[in-house]
Amino acid sequence: MDIFGFHPVDILLIVAYLAAITYVGKRTSGKVRSQEDFFMAGRSVGKLLQYFMNMATIIDASNAVSTASFAFSKGLAGVWLLLAPIFSGPYYWFMAGWFRRVRLITMADLFDERFKSKFLSFFYACIGIWLTVILAGMSYKITYRTFEAMTVKPVEKCTAAEKQQMDSFKEYDQLNRQYKAKQLPPDKMERYKALDSMYLKEEIKAYISYTPMWWFYIIYTVFVGGYVIMGGLKATVWNNVIQGLLIFAFSIMMIPLALSAIGGWHEFSARVPEHMLSFFGSGLDEFSLLSIIAFLLANYVIGITGHQGNMAHNGSAKDEITAKIGGLGGNYTKRILTIMWALCGLLAFALYQSSISDPDTAWGVMSDNLLGVGLKGIMLAGILAANMAHLASMCIYLSALFVRNLYKPFVKNKSEHHYINVSRLAIAGVLLLSIYIAVHYKSLIDIIKMQPLLNIIFGAPVMLLLFWKRLTLKAVWIQVIVCTILFAILPEILPFFPSVKHSRWLTQQTAEQTVIRSISAEQQDVDKGLASAVGQKITKEFVIPPASLYFDSVARINPEDPNSAMTGLGRLKTELLVAKLTGMDLRNMKPSSLMTLRYLIASILPFIILIPVSLITKDKGLEENISRFYVKMKTKVIADRELDKAELQKSYDNPTRFDHTKLFPKSNWEFCKWDKEDTWGFFGSSALTIGILLAFWLLIKMIAH
Repeated sequence: MDIFGFHPVDILLIVAYLAAITYVGKRTSGKVRSQEDFFMAGRSVGKLLQYFMNMATIIDASNAVSTASFAFSKGLAGVWLLLAPIFSGPYYWFMAGWFRRVRLITMADLFDERFKSKFLSFFYACIGIWLTVILAGMSYKITYRTFEAMTVKPVEKCTAAEKQQMDSFKEYDQLNRQYKAKQLPPDKMERYKALDSMYLKEEIKAYISYTPMWWFYIIYTVFVGGYVIMGGLKATVWNNVIQGLLIFAFSIMMIPLALSAIGGWHEFSARVPEHMLSFFGSGLDEFSLLSIIAFLLANYVIGITGHQGNMAHNGSAKDEITAKIGGLGGNYTKRILTIMWALCGLLAFALYQSSISDPDTAWGVMSDNLLGVGLKGIMLAGILAANMAHLASMCIYLSALFVRNLYKPFVKNKSEHHYINVSRLAIAGVLLLSIYIAVHYKSLIDIIKMQPLLNIIFGAPVMLLLFWKRLTLKAVWIQVIVCTILFAILPEILPFFPSVKHSRWLTQQTAEQTVIRSISAEQQDVDKGLASAVGQKITKEFVIPPASLYFDSVARINPEDPNSAMTGLGRLKTELLVAKLTGMDLRNMKPSSLMTLRYLIASILPFIILIPVSLITKDKGLEENISRFYVKMKTKVIADRELDKAELQKSYDNPTRFDHTKLFPKSNWEFCKWDKEDTWGFFGSSALTIGILLAFWLLIKMIAH
């Protein structure tokens, strides 16, 4: 017996999980007595719980589903969007210690602490809240897409209009394959373009789901909001243990089931095109070695330094070695799981490439087809646990930003109970705004690619203020205003104007390009006389379809009219507009070159503003404040709170106490010499990075051959 595609046993498992997290929230609510308890779990989290908390912060089910989506649509090259941070492991080791040493509650507090500027803290909080809402919206969308794909309505129960949507998609999928293989008949080109526009606008689908979007979002919000509003970070930490165990379970169980359905590794490699197994991309999409490096720099070096959750993720640890071990453990666990999720995406391609219209649903379709009674319930409970824990973590640090940096400066001298209650109301508001984002943005890949461009706005100044005494408030303000307008406001506001959205210049696309690649022949190549045997190396032409230059994508306003004007869809890529103004020929670039250019411009521009402006300006009256800030950053955290306060006081009394540890003693740079802990952490994390990537490379080589 099925209820909307679920067996009663699966429904009972989901209900049991929801009841458990509600109970955890209720039990921990009585232990929340202060803002530090609610936002930082009393700074008492040990190594094991810190590991699970960091794992939940950077791992959620959306990562599993989106990685599978990227692998399904882009091959292994798309996986680098989430695998690239593996190179940042050594950097994360140090970063966790920095954000524990600063001993603050929100990232916005940094600007008040360093520059005595509550207004800049206020501005950071506004930007940070919006960025967090975008991420929360993505989490909502992923969860819904997965449930949607696991509750497919049988064809016989679909309406005539729904059947037409599915039939049109089947036609589009066939024409799209012919087009990319340069086999599309000329008389079919107009029909293909019409269907392609309909697909981009989500007017055609491979299947219809039972799951109603708005009802799902409402029920999901009630439960995730319930436990985090009651228990704050304490409830989130304990739920993360459940989440961690469940995410391991649902990440592992899919691979053997899919391999069994395919018929083993040999059959899998026969069904997946060789270019999809390219380690750094085939050149047919946006991912290449250079674009991956640019993305890594923008998102996981500069952008991550200004991330809104850095204080909550690291500041809750009882000391800095706990923060480092927990952060590094969570980071590397995610990279190992990312490789497993990528394999799931390729397995989904091998099994269902002809029936999946939206790559975002690949995980859900495979789960629905392969998992039996009980396993499907574990999968769904795991997805809920992962997404709820991740969403709860975001709600905590976002509500802290709202209360401490937006609300408290105007409503002063209230009780701790008052501010905690306002935080709970803020969490409810966050969840409602996240639903809007989930509905507004169509593509998960577009959200992932947009995020680093926004994080850089404050990532660059935070990176400099941690180590450079010469950084000035005026420079930060100029850079933040310019980059906010360029990267955050204009890309979102301008597409609302028809003159922009329908502009012939802004809806330009790259020229269609043909590339010749050496590949291993498949059976169809032998049948056509292109090779004498399967596996023989042959050269073959591939088409790189036109890509939108300045919007996420473009489509015909009227898909059925071959003469219809084009309309821009999604975000406006202002970074490429800057590149165009410098005289670059964008139209003849490959998608990977455009992606590289976007991230390099976004990474370099903030520093081009910050450093020169700081050198020609000066902050008066902040000398003592700056000295106190940097001596605190050199004072290691002690788990005993009273001893830690005593050590801090010694540092404040003698601001030159640690000057002998400076790497450049007579400069404005505050880098310190490494001690044994720094050295072991750097080389140990570097070894982990190399080991995991080597194992991944060997696995791909084994599959490909």
